[in-house]
Amino acid sequence: MTALLLILAGFVPVVGSAPELEYGTAPELSDYASGIPVITYHHITNIQSKYSATPYRLRSDLQQLYDAGFFLILPSDIEDGLRRVPMNRRPLMITFDDGWEDNFRYTDSQQHLDPDCAVAIVNSFLEEHPDFGRGVVFFISWDKVPFGNNTEEKLNTILDMGHCIGNHSADHLSFTRLSPSHYWEQIIPALNSFHRKLGLRTSQINVVAYPGGRIPENSGAESILAAMEYDGRPAVLQGYLVDGAVGSFRRLYETEGNEYRISRIDMALYSVPRLLGWSNIMVQSEARPDLHDDLPWRP
Repeated sequence: MTALLLILAGFVPVVGSAPELEYGTAPELSDYASGIPVITYHHITNIQSKYSATPYRLRSDLQQLYDAGFFLILPSDIEDGLRRVPMNRRPLMITFDDGWEDNFRYTDSQQHLDPDCAVAIVNSFLEEHPDFGRGVVFFISWDKVPFGNNTEEKLNTILDMGHCIGNHSADHLSFTRLSPSHYWEQIIPALNSFHRKLGLRTSQINVVAYPGGRIPENSGAESILAAMEYDGRPAVLQGYLVDGAVGSFRRLYETEGNEYRISRIDMALYSVPRLLGWSNIMVQSEARPDLHDDLPWRP
């Protein structure tokens, strides 16, 4: 917590108004900007639908985000106080929800990646721009066969590539329709499904994206999620909404339970220029040598 607050202090302040929220309360402005965009995509396809973005659009978004000075982070970076973020860039998380086949597809039996599937587009861009960060998050639901086929091989490959896998529930039931006391019925069976495919690597899956994009206010949901365990470890360290907002990560660490209400923006409804209109987004940091005292000499 302290590490993150010190890091945030090195980012230049920006104060102004933010775009109108889809619902909910806009993040409060602070003396310095502490917002980290977390964006999500669903289908990556040339077939138009409510939740789709074209391969061309994804490539264009990645280029615009890179040009705007962002650096990809994973959920573990939030736990680690954003230590990996270079001083001249600002943090951003990209997520893909549901685990559709167009997120990870082969063109033939030789397992050649379809160049227009999400993971191929991301990997290609990261190879060309290694200073953009290391990976993205795939939130998987088990109401269908994740990635369409070859699920075990694809899930392990995602981790091998340096990406992250998150829990998007067993049946993709909206969490707005479930009592928080029943959340375990969607979270734990999904982890059992992951365990059958990933074995011990399931321990890396400890973040949840809520189907429906929300959890009820003042319901005790945060305490229930914090107490949930799987195989002797916390089942949920972070929870992700879809509320059309760029949340304040300073407030996340100052208020208990906010790690279960991390804001996300659905890019099927947004554009990168509109995203950049959020005035609470961190900008590139400046050097703060005063934050780091010289280590004492030891004989």
